[in-house]
Amino acid sequence: MNSPEPQTPSAPSGVTDPELAQRAAELAVGWVSAVTSLSKDRQDQGWQLVALQHSGSGHMEMYAWGAVETWERRLAETLATADDSAEGRARIARAKEDAVSQMRDMLLSGIRTAEQLNTHREEAHQVDPRADLRRFISRNE
Repeated sequence: MNSPEPQTPSAPSGVTDPELAQRAAELAVGWVSAVTSLSKDRQDQGWQLVALQHSGSGHMEMYAWGAVETWERRLAETLATADDSAEGRARIARAKEDAVSQMRDMLLSGIRTAEQLNTHREEAHQVDPRADLRRFISRNE
């Protein structure tokens, strides 16, 4: 894992951005199954993940949605094709680990994007991406 990130003023004491993003990513991976799609049956969950990207525009939101769908599809395909053998269980474990890492990176990117967008917004329109992650975690734990 990368070296620890410095604390940010809006992060609770002892919780770093990577830790917030890791926990949220773990929860999101738990939503994906071989038979239930975020993009169809659980669209609200997919949009929650897109919103955490803080895209800044509808056009960029389409790219974020595409990334979430691709992320989900890769994991769901592995879950659907792996059997209950030791090798199959290992494939699932690796796929979930990779999916957590990819989603964590997307969420960390969302924090950086929100901070960049905040520099161009009036204070009343600024967002706190860390608070958004904390709300996401508390709603889904």
